Formats: sequence, C-alpha cells, structure tokens
Amino acid sequence: MGETLAPVRRRVMRASEAAEYLGISETHFRMLARNEIPAVQISQNRKVWLIDDLDSYLSAKAGRSVSPHNGNEWDSLCRRLTSNS
Repeated sequence: MGETLAPVRRRVMRASEAAEYLGISETHFRMLARNEIPAVQISQNRKVWLIDDLDSYLSAKAGRSVSPHNGNEWDSLCRRLTSNS
C-alpha cells in the first residue's frame, strides 16, 4: 500500500499526433508514411505509428545512428532489481 505506479509510456501515435511530432502537416505525413514509415493496423479502421519508428526515421534523416530506447521506468526498475539479486 502507498506505492505509486509509474506513468505508462505511450508507444503509438495517431496520424495527427505523429505529424505534429515530426513538425509537418498531417497531409504531408500521410504521403510520407505510405512509403517510409510503417503503420500498425490496430483495427479495421485505425492505423497508428510507433514512436520508436518515428524516432528512427528522424535519426536516419539526420544521418545519426539509432540508439536503443531506454524503456520506461518499470523497465529500469526491473533491471536494477534483477542485477542486485
């Protein structure tokens, strides 16, 4: 009791959110996503884009290597707990 859960890290964005994240219009994002950024079809009428894929796209465009994501706070906590065992 008394423990607070860490906030859940979002892993996906809708097209409008992804476009804003990349700093481009939604129309431009949809054209770009057709060929360069894979979508995840989560239902018959809904596609989303993984934030990690958006980050990878940006890194590739910037000519930088893609660094592995650190995960969320729970992942960090679990790594610390298992390394101390």
